[in-house]
Amino acid sequence: MNVHLQPISFRKYSLILIYSLLAMAMIAWCMEIYFEKLYGDLTRIGNFPERSFGWQSPQPAVLPENFKDYPLAEADILVIGDSFSVSRVWQSKLIADGLKVGTMTWQELKTDEALRADLGEALRAAGFKGRYVIIESIERLFQGRMKALSNSREPIVKHELILNSNFPMYPLVKRERVSFNKLNGADWGVKALYNNIKLSLNLPEKHLKSGAVQAVKFDGCQVFSHRLCDYAIFVDGDFKKNTFNSIDNVLTVNKSLQTAGIQPIWLVVPDKSTVYLGYGKLNKHPYQNIWQKLAEYPEIIAPDIGTPFIQQSHLIKDFYMPNDTHLSTNGFLYLGDFMSKGLHKLQANQPNPFSQ
Repeated sequence: MNVHLQPISFRKYSLILIYSLLAMAMIAWCMEIYFEKLYGDLTRIGNFPERSFGWQSPQPAVLPENFKDYPLAEADILVIGDSFSVSRVWQSKLIADGLKVGTMTWQELKTDEALRADLGEALRAAGFKGRYVIIESIERLFQGRMKALSNSREPIVKHELILNSNFPMYPLVKRERVSFNKLNGADWGVKALYNNIKLSLNLPEKHLKSGAVQAVKFDGCQVFSHRLCDYAIFVDGDFKKNTFNSIDNVLTVNKSLQTAGIQPIWLVVPDKSTVYLGYGKLNKHPYQNIWQKLAEYPEIIAPDIGTPFIQQSHLIKDFYMPNDTHLSTNGFLYLGDFMSKGLHKLQANQPNPFSQ
């Protein structure tokens, strides 16, 4: 029996193509609505749904006038920091308490070998007349920065720009669930759908890594507000830290600043994994507690914020953002209060100014 297939007419072919494209567009738009607008670095680079990991607890507002940044010549405190300082949220507490604060980023040091060669002398030559320099770094990048800071020929940091440092100057009070002004994209949506399915299957953690982000099974509903609080997500650099062995580099920079009449304060911000999982958990290399090591040297002022951060993470929900590697606004403001109280004690020559 011969079957003669009739060719599809151009009109039918066009209608099939149009309806197929419309269906694909509708699916993509539905994913935009369901997975919600992207806010977090970890959800963005790891393709994890904001609907599952976006924070839901409202955050406090910060007065715009407290974001003032003083020029180097006017500042009595200079902050050299990374994306934890670029938004100037924690510094707003210092400004509110009457301190004149200027902020310089590690990226600025990256392109200025003179600053890195002799930091104390270079800051004085650049016009800094203040008494204190706060050197801030996230824990996982501290060692690399210290080696670079005491050696102008070494790259300042590797892999830093994996995360987005373009924070809004005024932090968000609450998240907007849906926005079509800046779409997540169908490619991101498909990967997010795939990750959502994996999370629902209760797979071992080795199968939950996505890009540069690691999902970890975590009983976190008391400390995070996101929907899928049985899991927490972390940048995988948290688990690849080399054992800290750069104390000599810290001492070199410390001496350079003190020789120029500047008192350095070493502000090492704990990795999100350190706060929520514990010191060195899941790390591939033997772990060295940086704060304990710095405390062995009386000439170094280095607040041990690991201990209070762990305590506060159980008192303040979303102390770190569940969808991000950074602190929440509440977390930043706690850090600002902590540093402001310590600085006032330091200026009054009180012993152990940053102890609780």
